[in-house]
Amino acid sequence: MRHLLVGGMLALFCVPLSSLAHCLSGDEVVQNARVTLFEQLSFVEKYPSTWQIDGRNPYTRSNLFNDAGVNIASNCSLIDNVLSLDFSLYGLTWYGVQPLGPFERDDRRSRAIIERLRLIYTLSEGVQLEVGKLKTKPGLFFLRSPADLISQYYTGFKPTRLYDPQLRTAYQSSSWAATLSADNDKQALSLTVVPKLATIDKRYLSSGTWSDNQRGNSSEAWLLKYQSYQFRDHTPGVSILLGDSRALALSDSYNLAPQMTINAEVAYNASQRWRHLSGQKRQELEDYLFPSSLYSAEDKAGIELALGGQYTSDNFTIFGLEYYFQSEGYSRDQWQKQREMLRFLNARTGYAPLDSAFDAYKYLISSEINNTGNKGMLQGKHYLNVWSSLQLPHQSKLQPYVVLNLVDNSSMVGIHFSTPLTAIDDRLELFSGIYGALGSARSEFAIFGETVGVYVGLKYYL
Repeated sequence: MRHLLVGGMLALFCVPLSSLAHCLSGDEVVQNARVTLFEQLSFVEKYPSTWQIDGRNPYTRSNLFNDAGVNIASNCSLIDNVLSLDFSLYGLTWYGVQPLGPFERDDRRSRAIIERLRLIYTLSEGVQLEVGKLKTKPGLFFLRSPADLISQYYTGFKPTRLYDPQLRTAYQSSSWAATLSADNDKQALSLTVVPKLATIDKRYLSSGTWSDNQRGNSSEAWLLKYQSYQFRDHTPGVSILLGDSRALALSDSYNLAPQMTINAEVAYNASQRWRHLSGQKRQELEDYLFPSSLYSAEDKAGIELALGGQYTSDNFTIFGLEYYFQSEGYSRDQWQKQREMLRFLNARTGYAPLDSAFDAYKYLISSEINNTGNKGMLQGKHYLNVWSSLQLPHQSKLQPYVVLNLVDNSSMVGIHFSTPLTAIDDRLELFSGIYGALGSARSEFAIFGETVGVYVGLKYYL
């Protein structure tokens, strides 16, 4: 499959070099360019947890961060109405006032991200081939869409990030891939091919430190998607995933009323979608046999289900409610086993080599848990997501949300506010917000300690 993708890319690149040079250096790129500058200050308060490294808290209790970034997006035509280039690039950097704890340290202070880099070849009306750094179209849900059968990892920094909603998709890696699609007013059909270009070999590190290919191309995937527009009130769809993982997903968006939409997605996965704590490996560790790994994804079939609705008011304020279930999520007993293992590793023996080995396992466990979230996955079974996008005067917007784990009652809450600063400059926008991860030390969202953060930032459109 790698040869298929490379061959397709070479074929598309075999256009006159003068056309490529004209596209990249000509007025068209400049005319279509969208450049956005970001600047943000954030304060984070992280309360102590049961995690300890060398007997101390692995997180800094309070810290102040400065994040900055730039996004450059544009497109141009290589061959009129036949071949075009489209791209979106980010440059990000950060600085923290206080020294970071062991679980927060990140050696990289800056990073370049290719959010999108694609060649689009139009074969005929409604039929096109895309090759390059691609993102698959998202599903119907914000929290977790079962129909999102291809998942990539978080590519940002460990201790901090820009909290503007525009960065939400940019922080999730894209994949080198090829997509052949056909669309008309009645239906849409697409085939996406993602080759395996790398293997993840350092699970004890955060996904942000992996290579770009490890985050976006660590497994082979063939994704076939079909969607029908032939029904007046329903938009059904089906997705089939083959390759290293196999899955089948069904979706439907039902217009119950002109301003009310009901969404549903269900997926059958032939194997686990994320790595789980192995009971056998946990027992080996507690018997001092020191296994090289504690987590794995097994060939166990599972079901994902999401149900929800959206209501849009006359002034375009949106209210949303979502429920998500996954059969492979940890039960109360399984989650408790993970907590018991942590208590076992926290016990100081007084023997330095053994205590050091226990700390190394805690690094491994924390990275496995973090990377599950970095893949866009949740670890429990039942969730509720309530969100809204409130349109305010002067083009201001308020976006509150609450995500609740219905099993352990932990939650993620937040509110984001944005408004243009037209009194200063029509191209300047202010954004700010507050967020929290709340719950007991035994819960999912507060497993590393309850966290509260506030941020304020500026966006400038050049």
